[in-house]
Amino acid sequence: MSRPLAGRALTSRGHERDVMPETNQEFRTPRWLRYGLGAATVAAGAGVTVWIYFLGPGGAWLGIAGVAVLAASALDSVTTRVTLDPGALVIVSTFRRRTIARREIDSVTWESGVGVSVKLIDGAWVRLPDVGNSQSRANSIRAWLRRGER
Repeated sequence: MSRPLAGRALTSRGHERDVMPETNQEFRTPRWLRYGLGAATVAAGAGVTVWIYFLGPGGAWLGIAGVAVLAASALDSVTTRVTLDPGALVIVSTFRRRTIARREIDSVTWESGVGVSVKLIDGAWVRLPDVGNSQSRANSIRAWLRRGER
């Protein structure tokens, strides 16, 4: 029996209710962290520029390396996301993209300090990137999986 994606449906007691279309849900790095990393990168770059201008290039390699690390982490925080599409879990992290079909996911778990992991039906584990609150993200993925069982 197929369910409508939008419109009216009957509840278990026979009452009609509105059915909302299933939309993509996206989890990203918090905005304050993205902006903070960007600001730190700009400030560090300005600091290294002032250092080189007033003190010369000697020893500035450490500052340049620090700016490079900050820029890489800022790029990672801007591009990393986890998206719950209607039929798949999409994980994007910097230059990698992985799509896992909903039917391939067995369960979801999270632990403090570890983050969210998805267990596939073949027994393999996939750790999701840290983007936001792990417990709420795990609960959202569990609800998304249950919606697909209907």
